[in-house]
Order: sequence, then C-alpha cells, then structure tokens
Amino acid sequence: MLLPGTQMHVITFLFICIETVILLYLVIYRLARPDDKSTLLNIILILLLILYNATGGLLPDADLPGSYFVQTSTAYATGFITPCYFPYYVYNSFALEKMKFHAYRGVILFLILPYVLFVIIFVSSGNLDTAKNLLVIPVGYALWVIITLIGAVKFKYHNNFRPRVAKEEIAVLFLSLTPWVGLPVIDYFNWGQPVEATTTNTGFLLLLALQLKQHIVRLREEHERLIDSEEKLLKWNEQLQEEVEKRTQELEKLSREERLSQNCKKFRLTTREIEIALLVYKGYSHKQIGEILFIAERTVAKHVQNIFEKAQVSNRLELSRKLDMV
Repeated sequence: MLLPGTQMHVITFLFICIETVILLYLVIYRLARPDDKSTLLNIILILLLILYNATGGLLPDADLPGSYFVQTSTAYATGFITPCYFPYYVYNSFALEKMKFHAYRGVILFLILPYVLFVIIFVSSGNLDTAKNLLVIPVGYALWVIITLIGAVKFKYHNNFRPRVAKEEIAVLFLSLTPWVGLPVIDYFNWGQPVEATTTNTGFLLLLALQLKQHIVRLREEHERLIDSEEKLLKWNEQLQEEVEKRTQELEKLSREERLSQNCKKFRLTTREIEIALLVYKGYSHKQIGEILFIAERTVAKHVQNIFEKAQVSNRLELSRKLDMV
C-alpha cells in the first residue's frame, strides 16, 4: 500500500518515522554530551538511512521536480552512499582495526567509482537495465567486506568467540551487512520497495541497537567506576581531615609550649626553673615533678618558690595565668 499521492510504500514510511524518533533522541543526547563521538557516528548513520528511504521511496516520480534520469540517479546514489558508510562506522564504533582499508579506500574503489560508471552508462545508453549490470561489483565487494569483517572481529577478540559480546558482535554485524549484499539482487529483479526497505533497514537498525547496547554498558561501567572513585575520595577526604586535625592539634600544642617557654624567659627563669614551671603549669605535684626530674621534693619546692618570686605570683593558678598570657 502506497502513501496517497506518492510512490512511497507504507512500510518505508514507518521505517522513516522510527528512524526520525531515534534521530531526535540522538541529537538531544549529543547536545547533552558533545564529547561523545559515538553519538555523532550514530546520527550520521540514521540520517543516511532516512535519506535512503526517502529517495528510494519517493523517486522516480513524474509529479516531482527533476527528470527521470536525475531522480533515478539520486535514488541510486543513496543506495550506494549508505553502504559506503558501513565500513567506516564499524571501524570507528567497534574498534575493528582490520576494517581500515575498507573504511577509507575500499568504498571509494568499489562503491563510489562503480556508481560513477553506473551514471555514465545510464546516460550514454539511456537504459537502466544495462546500467544495473554494474551492480555485480557492489555485490562482490560486499562479500569481500563480510569476509574481512569476520577476520576483523576474530583479530579484535584474539580468535576467541566464547565471550557473549564477541558472539553478539559477529552475529549482528553479519546480519546488518548481509541485506546490503542482497540489495542489488532485490533491485535487479524488482522484488519491490517493501522487501528492499525491510531487509536493508532491519540490518542497520540491528547494528545501531548493538552499538547503543555496548555504549550503555560502557556508560554503566563508567558510572560504577565513578561511584567507586567517589567512595574512595570520600574515605580519603575523611582520613585527610583526621590527619589535618591531628597536625593542627600538634601545632597548637607546640605553639602553646613555645609561648609558655617565651613567657618563662621573660621572668628570667633558669633552664631548670623553666622545666619545673612547665610541669607546674601542667598540674603536676611537687612529688611528681621530683620523680620526673630525679630531684628531691624539697628542691622542687625551693625552685617553685623562686619561680613565684620572679613571676611575682603567690600560687600555682596565678603562675599558670601569667605563663599563658599572649
């Protein structure tokens, strides 16, 4: 069933609607995280699919501007350009190093140049069926890309397909590319727009879904690492705060003892008297001071009396106040 007034099938239109919604989501996500390069790759992929569906569904149409030749060439252009993006997409999105040749050179030699030849033959012969014979080149090239793709995934996972992610990747990449191998066949035998749209779009949407799934897994892992880092940072901050408080107390203690020593010197106390004055300040009794300094208790009492006289105080409390003055 076609949309009223157009050559576009309803199935093609539904794919355009689905991909437009995905595009809007990706654009919003890209604006929120402009540093995420994978989102830009997905946006380009969806744009190419929408363009491919729109041109393939609407063209050629005598009611639209442009000659039959221009409209047909435009429709086929998107059919060639969209597969061109596939090697570049998987090379960057899935880190498949072995796809580098196809990402930058292979598509030029075996897709873009054949399209130029396709247009030349179409113009010179005026026969679309004659030009379609060149579609054998993209088919053969697509088979080569599939073989390279399998080898690239093997290389990435060191020939180990036991991990689930490796199995998913090889399966989805294979399924996403295979429909494009059959695209020239579908077009050559005119199997219809619904078959073409379903096979090609399903493949690429599977590819996009796999890439988004892996992206979500990476984001989840990053989030877990971030939470772990925050917990470690919080614990480290608590330890640092405890250490700062400890050091502060030590500095305050040293500062207080330095202040006490300086005040003792103001009263011209001797070294021994300073020692005894500091112990008096801390609240030690005469007996305890004698035991600490290994002197007799009456000697301590005599030194304390001398300290009182020099400091001009009459008891321990007044001495402590004078020693503690700033």
